[in-house]
Amino acid sequence: MKSVADSGQLALLSNRKDTMAQMFLDRVAATPDREAFRYPADDGWKSVSWRSAEDLARRRAAGLIALGVEPEQRVAIASNTRFDWIECYLAVVLAAARQF
Repeated sequence: MKSVADSGQLALLSNRKDTMAQMFLDRVAATPDREAFRYPADDGWKSVSWRSAEDLARRRAAGLIALGVEPEQRVAIASNTRFDWIECYLAVVLAAARQF
């Protein structure tokens, strides 16, 4: 296991890089300003970069942890198919890995 420090917190992750949290963070690091998602907005489509998606997910992950969510605890997301669902899913992944 490798110790990873992020935002003043330590998390234990395996040395494998195929966790969802690590794959997401690797993608953000590789192409932070490229478009990650696009969703319908009031007057067309809104584009979200990988950096913005990471920021949104980290803020939600911090909120989940503040509410007491622990690694490997079940979290339900009740939503229609929309960008908010993706954002919440990534927050759960980051919170589980303590990568916020």
